[in-house]
Amino acid sequence: MEVNKSYQIRPISEESPYYEVEEGGLDLSGFQDTIIRRINIVLGIVIAISSLTFIRVINRTPSYKAGFEILSEPITIETKVTSSGSQSQQTRAEITAVNLDEIQLKSLTSYDLIITIVNELKHKYPAINYNSIVNSLSLTNSREETVLEVFYQHSDREQVKDVLQSLKNAYLNYSLQQRQFGLNRGLEFLELQINEKQAEVDEINQELQELRTKYNFIDPRIQDVQITQRLNSLIIKQTEQQTQLEQTKNLVAIANKELKAQSTNSTTAMQLGTSRYNALLEDLRQLDYQISQESTIFTDQNPIIQTLKQQRQGLISLINQEVATIKQKINNQIQLEQKQLQATNQEIVSMQKNLQQWSGITREYEDLELQMNIKVDQFKGLLGQRESLQLEVAQKEAPWKLLTPVGEPTIDSSANANLMILGMLFGLLTGIGAALILDKYQNIVYSPNQVRKITNHDVLSVIPYEDNHFDRPSLVKQAIDAVRPFESFEKESGLQLRSRNSNYNHLLYSSMEDFRLLAVNLGFLNVNKCLNSLIVSSAVSGEGKSTIVVNLAQAIASIGRKVLIVDADFRSTTGLTSSMELSSNQGLSDLLLFNNLSLDDVMQKSSLEENLFILPAGTRDILFDKSKLASTDMQNLMEKLKQDFDLVIYDVPAIVGYADVGLLANQTDGVILVTGLGKVQAFQLKEAVNILSMSQIPIRGIVINNLRL
Repeated sequence: MEVNKSYQIRPISEESPYYEVEEGGLDLSGFQDTIIRRINIVLGIVIAISSLTFIRVINRTPSYKAGFEILSEPITIETKVTSSGSQSQQTRAEITAVNLDEIQLKSLTSYDLIITIVNELKHKYPAINYNSIVNSLSLTNSREETVLEVFYQHSDREQVKDVLQSLKNAYLNYSLQQRQFGLNRGLEFLELQINEKQAEVDEINQELQELRTKYNFIDPRIQDVQITQRLNSLIIKQTEQQTQLEQTKNLVAIANKELKAQSTNSTTAMQLGTSRYNALLEDLRQLDYQISQESTIFTDQNPIIQTLKQQRQGLISLINQEVATIKQKINNQIQLEQKQLQATNQEIVSMQKNLQQWSGITREYEDLELQMNIKVDQFKGLLGQRESLQLEVAQKEAPWKLLTPVGEPTIDSSANANLMILGMLFGLLTGIGAALILDKYQNIVYSPNQVRKITNHDVLSVIPYEDNHFDRPSLVKQAIDAVRPFESFEKESGLQLRSRNSNYNHLLYSSMEDFRLLAVNLGFLNVNKCLNSLIVSSAVSGEGKSTIVVNLAQAIASIGRKVLIVDADFRSTTGLTSSMELSSNQGLSDLLLFNNLSLDDVMQKSSLEENLFILPAGTRDILFDKSKLASTDMQNLMEKLKQDFDLVIYDVPAIVGYADVGLLANQTDGVILVTGLGKVQAFQLKEAVNILSMSQIPIRGIVINNLRL
């Protein structure tokens, strides 16, 4: 059969409130729906188990409970072994305090501690043992782990009191023993620390003594001061010698100029010269004076003048000889001053080296001295701590104190309440588990999202659940008045018209909007519609396909389309036709069996809409051959119906188990698969889709029925 490929059915939008969209994460909606569906099973199991628990509680032997409280003040070794030195942190880390923590609570139920109570009470209570006490004993710490709450319960009232009294004494003794044990550990630790500190002090003392012996000093800081003073004096002397040398060099330069000029008035030359040089200069000055006197009387050629000049020449020779002697003397003086300055410089370098060496020695000495002071302070601190711990050891009072005495044993009603609560919780969990297992085993489809996954087809519409449609078979049964023809009939356009006062409110849905939406998605509101005939079926019986047929036909007929409902379901004795209680039993089967009948003889008009007509199933003979649905007569009839009506809707049996859909589908435009939520199992729906796919029957879409909101 040719199908218009351009025609596309519009599926229901995923934004619809009836359509579930997977968004990832933890989805509890399915779990909640399962519990609601199986609430009877859950409640039944809860009530059964709670009842058994209640019977056990009322038959249970009364249990007595009492307790006491102990204050565990943290007066511990940790607060005693402290000091201002860095060693205090190590000391606190090594010594355990007598305080309530998880380890201490476990120690209070240790075998060694509890067995003493068992031995004490064994003669009075022969059945008592370690396990019976521990299993009935409750220890909790509160108020920042400083208060120990002890509770004991048993069916014997006297045993409760005796056990608690023994526990009280045992715990107080335990605290004392723990403190004594901790103090002794502290003393042992301190003795070890004291010995270590003594050895460290002796070692540093030995290093100081070796340093003094090696460099022969009492305190290196004294040598530092002496060397610094000597170095300062040498620096001053160096400065003076440099100044003196510069002055001498300046005088020598001046004297050299005067000596070169042989001036008799040279004070510098005379100052640096010898006594002979000064006498010769005096003689030369007198001789020059005499020559000047005689020159006024005599000429230069005069023997007297000549003699005086010869004498003067002799004096100059003598003076030159003396000048050489003076220069040698000056050079010797400069060399002497330079040697003195060099010696001073060398002594300064030597003193600087000594100062550097003694500075290192001083630093080493001071470091050792600082370490010595620290070790001595720590040593003294440890001695003080040891003395404090020795005083603590002498004390015999238990550090834990009894806050509240042992109370009178009372019946433990909370145990019964807890047992009831546990029973109810166990029943609830068991009921939920049973509900989930049963739901998983039945594997029934409950959500549109499941339908979409299983069928992999578009969902055309979701028909909500209504209270007046709770029972689908009875709903069709109640459709009698809605589609029953009128009792009085007349011929109109060759069709029988019957009139009967009927009430069809139970057949129709209160709102037709969902069926109008289905009509829109099928394209029946389009001017150029191409769907002319449809098969409406379901995977199994009881999914409400007949109700969908009636309401969809009414919705389409209400917009002016001429619609015919053909009841082709010969498998059900409570089908659409039988539920309508039509006045005539003739219908489709009669048309196929008897040639003397015409379509007008068996087709009837509905009172719901002017354009809505019904072709009943006809005589339901068990011998009726269903293969006639594929006969030539049936094909001719279907072609005629296509020409006479805008839409022909065939109500056929379920797909799974019957071949009727395959017999009729080739003459129609496709199949609408009705899925009743909570009615069909997943494998049945999948099988129905596979049957249609293998038969190459086009599925126009899925209509989901009976959705509970």
